[in-house]
Amino acid sequence: MTKRKTASAVIVIGLGCFASVDAPAQVSKVRTTDGAVLSTTAPKASTAIPDANPAAEEALPDGVTLIYTNLGTGTSVYNAGTGWTEAGAEANDYPLAEAMAFTLGSDPPNDYILVRIDMGITYLQGTNGMNLILAEDNGGVPGTIIYSTSFTNLPDFGTCCTLQTAKLAPTKSSYVALKAGQQYWLYPLPADTTTYLIWNLDVTKKQGNGAVSKDYGTTWTAATMNPFGAFNLYGYPVK
Repeated sequence: MTKRKTASAVIVIGLGCFASVDAPAQVSKVRTTDGAVLSTTAPKASTAIPDANPAAEEALPDGVTLIYTNLGTGTSVYNAGTGWTEAGAEANDYPLAEAMAFTLGSDPPNDYILVRIDMGITYLQGTNGMNLILAEDNGGVPGTIIYSTSFTNLPDFGTCCTLQTAKLAPTKSSYVALKAGQQYWLYPLPADTTTYLIWNLDVTKKQGNGAVSKDYGTTWTAATMNPFGAFNLYGYPVK
């Protein structure tokens, strides 16, 4: 089941004080009309990590190229103080996940074998962990899951610039293929009902097709996400 809607107005829904183990944070929340929530806090400038995003190609196998990115560089890899809320039912008024779509270019028309995903996502409260999902398109919202992995011990909301990195090791019999001209979806799900995470906004101000789920990814409502959460993907071009 899918629903479609375009985000427009935003509604301020309060100011709260949430505490991680090491650093309490004063957080404001703004809800869009489709139910997505932007969380904002004061960035912790003293914890920014210079040059935390070196040239990713240096750590990748020969032949791997960039598929998509909206990441910045240096101490501005992503927006440390603002992002989309990814939360369980006990941490928010309702379970919440936002998905971002990307399309492989068709000029030139390259398919890819996925090698790496980087995401800028940080932790606010509850269980510190998430599941990262890559899915095919299903009529303009996320569909069949084609890759998933999990992360724990995410950095605190308000800090930059540690990325959560999924490294894939494709073989002839096991790999994730991405097709030229096709739309795909990337999204995080909270580890459990207590988890409250922030998918930090990209600093390049990209926007596009998004989707919102209030039932842990079972159903989705299409929405325009402006800007996107921060992420990139790398892969082997298939020629």
